[in-house]
Amino acid sequence: MKLNIPRQQLHRYAFLFGLAFLVSCLPLSKYLLSIAQFFLIANWLIEGNFRQKLHNFLQKPALLLFASLFLVYAFSLLYSQNLEAGFVKVKNVLPVLVLALIFGTSEPLSKVHTKWLLTLFSVAVSVASLVCITRYLTDAGQFQNNFRKISVFMNHVVFSMMINMAISVFLYFTFYNRYPVNRIWKPAYISAATALTAFLFFLGSVTGMVTFFFVALAFALNITRAKASVPLRNAIYTLSAIVLIIPVVWLFHTYQKNFNAEPPDPAHLEMFTPGGHPYTHDLSTGIQDNGHFSGIYICEPELQRQWNRISKIPYDQLDGRGQAIFGTVKRYLTSLGLRKDSIGLGMLTPYDIQKIEKGLANFKFESKPGIRQRIYETLWEIQVFLKSGYMQRHSLGQRFAFYKTAASVIRNHMLFGVGIGDMQDTMLEEARKTALYVDPRWEGQPHNQYLSFLLAFGIVGFVWIFYSWIHASLFSGAFRNLLFNMFWLIMLITMLVGDPIHSYFSVMFFSFFGCLFFADGYEKKPADQD
Repeated sequence: MKLNIPRQQLHRYAFLFGLAFLVSCLPLSKYLLSIAQFFLIANWLIEGNFRQKLHNFLQKPALLLFASLFLVYAFSLLYSQNLEAGFVKVKNVLPVLVLALIFGTSEPLSKVHTKWLLTLFSVAVSVASLVCITRYLTDAGQFQNNFRKISVFMNHVVFSMMINMAISVFLYFTFYNRYPVNRIWKPAYISAATALTAFLFFLGSVTGMVTFFFVALAFALNITRAKASVPLRNAIYTLSAIVLIIPVVWLFHTYQKNFNAEPPDPAHLEMFTPGGHPYTHDLSTGIQDNGHFSGIYICEPELQRQWNRISKIPYDQLDGRGQAIFGTVKRYLTSLGLRKDSIGLGMLTPYDIQKIEKGLANFKFESKPGIRQRIYETLWEIQVFLKSGYMQRHSLGQRFAFYKTAASVIRNHMLFGVGIGDMQDTMLEEARKTALYVDPRWEGQPHNQYLSFLLAFGIVGFVWIFYSWIHASLFSGAFRNLLFNMFWLIMLITMLVGDPIHSYFSVMFFSFFGCLFFADGYEKKPADQD
């Protein structure tokens, strides 16, 4: 039997299949994601009718504004010296233009199509999470020294961004009726959102957990505004304010308890170990662990001799995390309140010694860090930076170094920036000139998308980018869609600690959902309140 399907309808089916293929691959495979993108482009080109497509595209200013990000990148090549690096960056943001063009010139998606694309994405993220858990359970040893490796498909920050979006989709389908959803699926959506939340915290991405906190709070406040009575609404608003305040108070208390103890009187410090060797005492920085000072009661000869007796790793070698083990030994002893001498080492158990060899610098630390451990390590790095200015080998300290370098470059290229091609070269040169220590593996990225925009495009480009995003939301009416607002919340928080526009998976995530919601907004659906 011969099927007589109109050519236009075939291209429509191909368009829908390409989107489904793309969104299913988004958290799973860079290779398949590229194939999906090429498939959509090929279908768009073969379909033809470019004059009508151009007319359709010009009728959607939101997508035009969104696509202008690519033009900002391309324009900055005009004043970039390193064109090779510049073309790589411009190529990375090409999906913004391509998907905006495809969405903007195609027939709008129905509510059912949009729902299924969102569902496919969320299921794909769930599958990716399940694969990560399976890999961890079958070979947990390879993840002990680096929790980031649990995310096997992509950078853990980018993956946590997708997880938060999938959680948002499941919650949205449960509580809102913008897209048609059968009620019998709502328990499954709640279960999936709960499972992904548990995995997000297992993944240990601080950025992901902070983002989840704000996403959950935004959902709670929106549902309260729409459905609760006035007294209940006021009570929930008050509770939300308390929930925001409690973490701040807890962080302050944790910092004060562990890193702000009163220094001892130097006159009362003992000068010799029980073995008769001299101690060294240094209170100049005041660095602490668990409220104990790191710089006092140190006897290097005894530490080296005794450690080499009890450990298979020599005192002048590296621990399991690539850190100088003598530093890990001293921090571990400090965390227990023990003196850094042979007596202190003699009080360690075999389990303590194993933890030090693995690179765990505090007796409270475990190989798979939980949120409390991650927060403690972050606060410890802040303490070290504030008290000593030391930033070597500390991820947070390195970020301070990146930001300081970026600020210096921005001051000298305020208006138009240095150009996308020269951003990394200029950052590396500035770090070299100021003799600021940065990790030798650093490629010159500031690890902050806002700073990246200012560095590459200056104030002019920075203002245009955010102007275009805000006005695209207004032109399309997408701001009425809570799920769209969750997408932007996730993006804007992630941009504080990374460069999501400059990595393949995250720029595809950004391009797809930006275009999906801007195109969807043109149907002028009412605001989410039910």
